[in-house]
Amino acid sequence: MQENLISSLQNPLIKEVVKLQQKAQERLMKGQFVIEGVREVSLALDSNTEPVNLIISEEIYRPDKEYPVSLEKYKPLIRYTSREAYNKIAYRKNAEGIILIAKKFQTELESIPMKSNPLLVVLESVEKPGNLGAILRTADAAGADAIVICDPHTDIFNPNVIRASLGCVFTKPIAVCRSEEFLQWAAKKNIKTFIATLQSRSVYFKKDLTGPVAFVFGTEADGITQLWYEKADEKIYIPMQGKSDSLNVSASVAVMVFEAQRQRMIREGL
Repeated sequence: MQENLISSLQNPLIKEVVKLQQKAQERLMKGQFVIEGVREVSLALDSNTEPVNLIISEEIYRPDKEYPVSLEKYKPLIRYTSREAYNKIAYRKNAEGIILIAKKFQTELESIPMKSNPLLVVLESVEKPGNLGAILRTADAAGADAIVICDPHTDIFNPNVIRASLGCVFTKPIAVCRSEEFLQWAAKKNIKTFIATLQSRSVYFKKDLTGPVAFVFGTEADGITQLWYEKADEKIYIPMQGKSDSLNVSASVAVMVFEAQRQRMIREGL
């Protein structure tokens, strides 16, 4: 058994982790957030997210070759807990056995590394942490270069976002800003903005998507705001083949970004 094992549920670190998980204000004040799970912790550390504490229950934790975590490298930051103490702070009880407390990473627009033909996903006023996490996972799989969240109604450091994204919150650059700010920034960078709307008759796959592109998506309940209808460069639509007149946002992201990647691969002769 490890020396200085945390077993008390009243331990200050245990209490602090609970606060960080449950309260956005606490995450804002501390500048820290909680990452749970072997895959998620491994991806976070690989992305150079700055660790504060690594909490491990040896009764539960099992290393994963696909998602390694160097315990030796982070030894000074490790705090070992009993199973009971770990389960107090874990969403997935008796599973994973590893939680990382980390400093928030930068989310300014200018922090996004730019390439000659960036492919961006822009989300306006996203509300539900689970939806945001799913979209981040889709954007990663489809190969978007970065995700921009405009006028968010949820905290991107919410544990539910990290959980639903399967750690993809760490695999692509993420920026948070106002819609007006993004539009000005995109214009300066010569990035063409596309919105999907049923009012358009321009099919998405007939557009040239090989240049600098930003696909903009609103909420599933309300869509995008009038500002984007007025300011976006292009209005396109995804033709539906059944009774439904739309897809959920995550599916729409996949359709659009994979099409842009298909066009780019053809242009490059792949």
